[in-house]
Amino acid sequence: MGFLLVANFISIETKAQSTYQQVYNIFQAKCSGCHNTATYSGQLKLDGSPSAVYTSIVGHNPVNPAALAKGDKRISPGYPHRSFLMRKINIGLDADNDISQPQEGAVMPNSPNPPLSDYEKELIRQWILHGAPQTGLVVDTALINTYYTVGGINSVPNALAPPTSNGFQVHLGKIFVAPNSETEIFIKTDPKLADTTEVYQIDIAQSSQSHHFVIYKYYNGQAAAFPDGLRDTSQTSHGSADILAAFAPQTTTHVLPPTTAYQLQKTAVFDLNYHIVNSDPTKVLAAEVYFNMYTQPKGTAQKFMYSRFFPDLDIVLPPGDTTVVTQTATDSSETNMWEIWIMYTHTHKYGLDYDVYKRNPNGTMGPQVYEGFMDWTYNFNQGYYATGVEATEEHFTNPFLEINPYEGLIHQAKWYVSGPDTMYFGLTSQQEMMVMGFQYTYGPPIASVGMQKFDNTASDVKFYPNPFSENTTINVDNKALANNTELHLQIFDMLGNLVYSQQLNAKKERLHLTLSDGAYFYKVNDDKNTFTATGKIMVAK
Repeated sequence: MGFLLVANFISIETKAQSTYQQVYNIFQAKCSGCHNTATYSGQLKLDGSPSAVYTSIVGHNPVNPAALAKGDKRISPGYPHRSFLMRKINIGLDADNDISQPQEGAVMPNSPNPPLSDYEKELIRQWILHGAPQTGLVVDTALINTYYTVGGINSVPNALAPPTSNGFQVHLGKIFVAPNSETEIFIKTDPKLADTTEVYQIDIAQSSQSHHFVIYKYYNGQAAAFPDGLRDTSQTSHGSADILAAFAPQTTTHVLPPTTAYQLQKTAVFDLNYHIVNSDPTKVLAAEVYFNMYTQPKGTAQKFMYSRFFPDLDIVLPPGDTTVVTQTATDSSETNMWEIWIMYTHTHKYGLDYDVYKRNPNGTMGPQVYEGFMDWTYNFNQGYYATGVEATEEHFTNPFLEINPYEGLIHQAKWYVSGPDTMYFGLTSQQEMMVMGFQYTYGPPIASVGMQKFDNTASDVKFYPNPFSENTTINVDNKALANNTELHLQIFDMLGNLVYSQQLNAKKERLHLTLSDGAYFYKVNDDKNTFTATGKIMVAK
């Protein structure tokens, strides 16, 4: 009841005001006593019109030399820790975002001006996290007011950052989630690296209510297409970024094998994806995540670690029934063996099992390499599948699991839908999912690359070139198919949306595709559904 009363009160008070207008009102009431036309403290006037104040703070350099040297803006959209005004008013709200040196001056506001409440400071921080827009309601003021007046769940303690000589920390949050609900966000994050570097370990502290946390890395030139600040799942970076590392709630560290590392170019930009489920029926959850990246000079690692994932976007799971779906994971464009270090799988709440097998050269199922019933942390078979949670990763060391990408893997998931509705692939926990992924280095070259052929697989379908900008040739090379077989091509984006469809007039055909840069999945099947092949293409202009 307390949450509802506070929510109703706040919505009445603020529904006619944009979030920036509410921030502006706070600056007027609490900060313009010093920062006005007469005093011009810090060469900042906060007593002007809303538009004049906005122009003077958002994306504007501070005049304080120490803050300017750190790369701060007065307000840096999407980055509270790089917003000098936020750090000046923070005063303990975020333990790692206070003024850090005397040269940055005193905290704000100075006496006798009244101090900002935690609610007011949080409102400003949330406005910055959402990209500091000049218009629109982007912050749920009822949630943060309830959290600071009635109370709520604070998800994680502050995590100690590594020394700057050993790496860096990224802190995301707070992200407020209403009782008995969930949210999933993306946020573009530029670590502002001084040079190309290598990451040999990632430590993470996240909410126990987390569904997953994923660090994506944008493909070169793709980050600029996405706005600063928090985004919902209607603006995912799927197709414009690749997974660097993914973390289930129980995962606290990734220590890469000796002589390997993730490579980060100087221009690297992350896209952070955080999915949180608040199962508490009455309390607001304030979720946060800290991750530390431990770095070493470029040229230290002998091999770089990469990530791949293979989703099935077409799963259809009828209610009241057990469904088993089997898919292949191959890539005929590769020239070297995959040396797999970590393998992981993912379904949602109706999942019963998830197994992965080597795929034999003739396309049949080979030996099992991953068991969804296993607790890989303690290496024993639990006898059940941990539904709704990304399965703990299996690590392959001494040696890595070597896979020929032409032959690949077969992954198989099993569900029982006890609810009343048919389930399809989706991003929320109320939908279902089938994803198998792994992290790997490249091993020795594949023998006779381009000459091996297997039946009814993605290796039967080749796009050349791949990646491509607009023009490519598709070649369906399966001897079991007659030359006049009617074939159909479908191309999907990374969310499973159909973006292109075409009837193929021949087994080899030139295509002109006007697609945005990024990764896509293709599906080729014949008119009798006796042949189906899926795979991945890349568009890079």
